[in-house]
Amino acid sequence: DNAKDEKAIKDVENKIIAATSTDEVMKYYDQNDIDLYDFVPPLQYKGTAAVHGDLDNFFNNAKNAKGNFVELVVVTDGKLGMARSFQHFAWTDKDGKAQEVTLRVTDVLHKVGGKWKVIHSHVSVPVDPKTGQAQMNLQS
Repeated sequence: DNAKDEKAIKDVENKIIAATSTDEVMKYYDQNDIDLYDFVPPLQYKGTAAVHGDLDNFFNNAKNAKGNFVELVVVTDGKLGMARSFQHFAWTDKDGKAQEVTLRVTDVLHKVGGKWKVIHSHVSVPVDPKTGQAQMNLQS
């Protein structure tokens, strides 16, 4: 039932974006098969420990982080699922300065014990080819 699976994946995505800690996010990742392409180096975070460390870096340096979907699209065949989105986040950094970013996120999910789990996440921002600078807050 694709509609049921799409709703379940959207529920997972909404729980991830609303998470306020690494441990909350990690509940929705496959602990045996997860990798993350973040927009910050290195090129890849492979495995639970690496992904956990990357998320810790964000949550330890961002206070009152709040995210929302600008757009969320889910596709599934019941075995694999894909969620692509534009996400806007705002937070206060450890120096008290307000920060914000609009990200492109693609998550690939599969079922583990009947529950949808993320096995791959790709986070990016556009880069201006003339300057090499990341475009942190482009609007559609």
